Amino acid sequence: MNTKYKTHLLLIEDNPGDVDLIKIYLQDAAMKYELFVAETFYEGTEMLQTNKIDLVLLDLSLPDITGFKTLTRYLEIHENVPVIIMTGMNNEIIGNQAVRAGAQDFLVKGQFDGKLLGRTIRYSLQRFKTQLKLEKTTKELTINKKRYIEAQEMAHFGNWEMDIVTNEMKWTDEAFRIFNFQPGSLTPSLSDYLDYVHIEDKAMVEAFFENVSKDGKLHTLEHRLLIDGKNIKYVSVQAKVYYDDLTEKILLVGGIQDITERKVSEKLIIEKNISSKATKLKEEALSDISFHIRTPLSSIVNLLYLLENTRTTHSQKDFISGLKISVEDLSNAVNNLLNFSVLVSDQVNIEEDEFNISDFLQSIRQVVQMKADNSNLELEFNIDKKLPKKLICDQKKITQILYNLVENAIKFTPPGGSIIVEATANDIQSNKMNLVLSIKDTGKGIVRQQIKSLLDSDNLLKIYSDEKEEKSSNKKQLGIAIANKLAQTMNGEMEISSKEDIGTQITITIPVKIAKQTKILTGNVPDVPLKILLVEDHFLNQIATKKVLTTWSELVTVDIAENGLIGVEKYKEHGYDLILMDIQMPVMNGIEAARKIREFGDVPIIALTANSTKQEQDKCFEIGMNDYLAKPFKPHELHTKIMNLISLVLN
Repeated sequence: MNTKYKTHLLLIEDNPGDVDLIKIYLQDAAMKYELFVAETFYEGTEMLQTNKIDLVLLDLSLPDITGFKTLTRYLEIHENVPVIIMTGMNNEIIGNQAVRAGAQDFLVKGQFDGKLLGRTIRYSLQRFKTQLKLEKTTKELTINKKRYIEAQEMAHFGNWEMDIVTNEMKWTDEAFRIFNFQPGSLTPSLSDYLDYVHIEDKAMVEAFFENVSKDGKLHTLEHRLLIDGKNIKYVSVQAKVYYDDLTEKILLVGGIQDITERKVSEKLIIEKNISSKATKLKEEALSDISFHIRTPLSSIVNLLYLLENTRTTHSQKDFISGLKISVEDLSNAVNNLLNFSVLVSDQVNIEEDEFNISDFLQSIRQVVQMKADNSNLELEFNIDKKLPKKLICDQKKITQILYNLVENAIKFTPPGGSIIVEATANDIQSNKMNLVLSIKDTGKGIVRQQIKSLLDSDNLLKIYSDEKEEKSSNKKQLGIAIANKLAQTMNGEMEISSKEDIGTQITITIPVKIAKQTKILTGNVPDVPLKILLVEDHFLNQIATKKVLTTWSELVTVDIAENGLIGVEKYKEHGYDLILMDIQMPVMNGIEAARKIREFGDVPIIALTANSTKQEQDKCFEIGMNDYLAKPFKPHELHTKIMNLISLVLN
């Protein structure tokens, strides 16, 4: 049976005669239907659960329930299926009560025929469908209103309207809250609004309302409110003229939004941008200073190396030795100056490198030995045999730490005294350990309160200021404070043990990595021809670096390119075993040149730069350079890096 277009009816009636009569009426109603019949309320409920029913014809007098509660009970269980009440009493009051309770209509037995029954069924179904739509719309409106109110609360946005004649206003709840009032606690007016406007904005707000009243355009204004006489709020107010047809009144309608958070955020962003620009300018200035000092220093170091390896008299060698010490002093002073500027702003970069610890300590000793001799002090360096041959850490910062501490010991140790520098290792593991550096002197000592101040990294700026003005016991102790802060940036720590008139021992413990043994070519010089391209724009650096390389070994040849563009072209034309690439150059810098070379070649590239920062080092590695060396560098440092890279290529 095709039931697609049939109305499914359920008749709950216990009188067989009334059931037969309803069946006859339904046939006369000229409608397609399928009828289900139940003799009790319980049976009808069961049918509703197992069949799709469009409408129920319900008798109010059944064996298991009777009277008006038959309807109320039905609506409690099956309010989603429309119902028509059938009653044997011709009582319109009962019928109207049934409709008000939730029935779609009522019929009095014996007073309706097939046509009336069909019409009542059709109207009831349509009415029920309309009711469902209305209920759904009402529910959606309620939800939307609730959401609108919640959205206003979240956005701190309220609505208002004002009678243009009386200036009386109506505010929504959120508008009251913006002014810090309980919703509905007063009948506001324009004068109430103006009372809370910041005095500096009052004339502007009064002009705003006056201008809005003159035309039909939408006006917007941002101004301040003074709440509770002390708290400032920023608000955005919008307004437009509106004619109300119902009340025949001219109104101003608009909205008001609390924009305090946005204004505060904008202010913070502006302040942050100013601060960021100042920080960037400071970093650029430091970088510029670093570049313009370290570049000529690099030339001086290389030229001194070349001069030292030429024939000189005994006195000339002494002059060269003294000059080397002065250059080392200047280099360390520059590093301390630049690092101090960075240390006080907590922006220190760690630059890890591989180095031979014995050679490193020997070079430090050579620098400070002459100073110790001139001060009539005994200087001793002891190296623990447990120390691995090569370590990986920030060699330059350890140099500054040791140099500062040894120089400080020399300054404060009287003639005839002694200074002992020890390098030991603890907590040795497969690839890492702690490097322990100890500097012990027989000087006048440091008082306990001063030790506490020196170990507090937050006092660095104060110590610098005091030393500069020579007005505290920290005078000439800045080197210790800088060494402590440098150690902390390397995840290390400093300990100071001191007794007045007996001496001081300063111990630095720094975690370092243990370098893997790298196989290099025979000895410390190449044993095969090595063709190097030096890309460098500084004239003295070109001469000095080329000479350092060619005097190192007769097998080394060096070509020079004045900028990155020439370097790229020379590599394309000739090919090289290794490239030394300066970073800051005109026409094309070293970063861009290395990037272009990497498009068609994997030649080893070592970056040479006077701008020694972690960011620049990372940038070099990102574009494919193989190693990094900061100026000024010692010739043996360059030789070692070249040998390590070439050995990797050959092996």
